[in-house]
Amino acid sequence: MRRSLEELCAKVSADTDASLVAIAEFHSPSKGIRWTYADRPVNERYKRMSVMYGKGVAGRVLQTGTVFRCENVEDLPLPLREYPIVLSERIRAFVAIPVITPSLFGAVLFIAYRSPRPLPDKKLCDRSASTIQAYFQEREAVE
Repeated sequence: MRRSLEELCAKVSADTDASLVAIAEFHSPSKGIRWTYADRPVNERYKRMSVMYGKGVAGRVLQTGTVFRCENVEDLPLPLREYPIVLSERIRAFVAIPVITPSLFGAVLFIAYRSPRPLPDKKLCDRSASTIQAYFQEREAVE
């Protein structure tokens, strides 16, 4: 039986003890990247956020295709205002993982913490991303 994105994100949240687990995807009409789902958000602002490739956490991850790990947001390369999801959700540490999807653009799995703490190890992040990747592959097959 197919599991919903909500269930999968809740499982990732439980496995990683995350404060927030969110998914960003390319949004065709706006040609931007939008946060499409968040598990336990502080507010609903994420639904209105859209960034371009190379901008923000999701834009950087999709542009580079690499994991973006941040143990402390004070150490981010750009001012905090350049990372709207981090600012809006009061994030202190995060890991953003590219998720390969059947579509050209892909998605981002965002595992975040609202208090300073060690990030999950690579193995756990890879397993979490695989879970979300399977969801997107199944969703694409159904559509």
